[in-house]
Amino acid sequence: MAEKEPSDKHSTGEILLFNLFRLIQVVKIHQSNNRLFAGIVAFFRDALTNVWSSGRPAAFSLYRGRFYLNDERIVYTPSMWATSVKMSEFFQERGLNGLKFDIVDDLTDDMVVSIADILNKSKRFPDPYAWLTQQLTDSLSFVIPSKDEDNKSVGGNDNQASEGGRTNIYRTEGQAEINRQARQVYSQGLTVLRAMIVRLSEGKKAGIQKAKRVVQELIDLMKDNYRLYLALSTVRDQGDQLFTHSLNVAVLSMAIGQRLGYTKAGLEHLGMVALFHDFGKTHDFMSAAEKPEALEGHDLALIQNHTLGSIARIVRLNASHSVKMSMLLPVNEHHMGLDFTGYPKTKRTRPLSLSGRILAVADQYDAMTSWRPWRETPLSPPMAIKTMANSKGQQLDPSLLKLFIEILGPWPVGSILVLNTRQLALTEASLPGEGPYPPAFLLVKNANGTVNRGENIDLSGKNGTKPYIIGTLSPVAYGLQAADYLL
Repeated sequence: MAEKEPSDKHSTGEILLFNLFRLIQVVKIHQSNNRLFAGIVAFFRDALTNVWSSGRPAAFSLYRGRFYLNDERIVYTPSMWATSVKMSEFFQERGLNGLKFDIVDDLTDDMVVSIADILNKSKRFPDPYAWLTQQLTDSLSFVIPSKDEDNKSVGGNDNQASEGGRTNIYRTEGQAEINRQARQVYSQGLTVLRAMIVRLSEGKKAGIQKAKRVVQELIDLMKDNYRLYLALSTVRDQGDQLFTHSLNVAVLSMAIGQRLGYTKAGLEHLGMVALFHDFGKTHDFMSAAEKPEALEGHDLALIQNHTLGSIARIVRLNASHSVKMSMLLPVNEHHMGLDFTGYPKTKRTRPLSLSGRILAVADQYDAMTSWRPWRETPLSPPMAIKTMANSKGQQLDPSLLKLFIEILGPWPVGSILVLNTRQLALTEASLPGEGPYPPAFLLVKNANGTVNRGENIDLSGKNGTKPYIIGTLSPVAYGLQAADYLL
């Protein structure tokens, strides 16, 4: 019989998610008279009733590829990564964004088995979500599925609610659908990257087709809704920094490539390179990077060797030799610097490749504006731009940096502006030709401490009044997720 995960090493949410995964698998494979079957059914029931013992239902929600239980993010132990990826894919295949188990007093083994059976079978139908919702309503009404669209409201101003430990901004119906699609692309990208890292860490090969589709969808979004596309680059997640950083660098790199006139095939290649540029960041790398003191010796070597680790993992991708070889040079170059004072050290004299130089700009900007253990406070986007501008010609290509600043503007998307009126505003992405002042909206703090999206504000002075900017703040340092207000 399978053993229950020890509760002193695993969180309540992790134990429940793990046992839900095992239940789903065993119901597909084994007969009900099998001892393993009976044991796993009992483990899931025990894990569920343990959550109910607090007097609350057990409500899973999936946000950017990560699971939450009752508004608390589930922190995974390393052994749980593969399971979390598989469960994320399982939910997405069925259109699920959440699954709530209301408290019942008479939960039987048959009811537990029926839950897993319905979840498994739903994938066979044209609309899996609609079918499983109907089945659960008819026979197991205490199990309530939800999807992202269920959270949208119609008309009026944006409202705010807490869901899954995050701030959720309700949009108008039209906005909600467009933004949902953008969030879905990003979330799928996170899931794909996690799955690839799991396979490569296990010594297996990983295919690139799903990653390629994510990049293609990002390119389509850039063409259809450029403002929303750039807003994706504001996602920040301390616990998922490897994956969000990789996606953000892809978004920003392709924005540079698009302005340079890259073809769709060229953008696709650049996006793929960006997605995989940090694949060498292993658990040992993350442990070293999380040390607050200055790194030296073995720890410094781990950090500086991550580009070589990325190359080693790219070579093991399940892709053609030519595709893999075309990625290696820019990945190896993105920390070298124009003056070759970075790493890995090299004796070469020929200039860095264009893709490597683009990658360096996007990588540095996202790193500066994100949480890092060695930096007490992330830089605000305008301060990051200013800092990068001061380094041009040494580490970063000055022409590409100038282009990058033109793309983002002096107050890039996701900047918190401090106004002379003692108000705070959040910037949206500027479109080419819109002028120096970005579109922005006020941030309104409520009595309960939550921050809502307020009215749009004109910083150009065209309406006769001109609130002016007296400072900037980092959304991360201020405790806000800018993407929640922009997406």
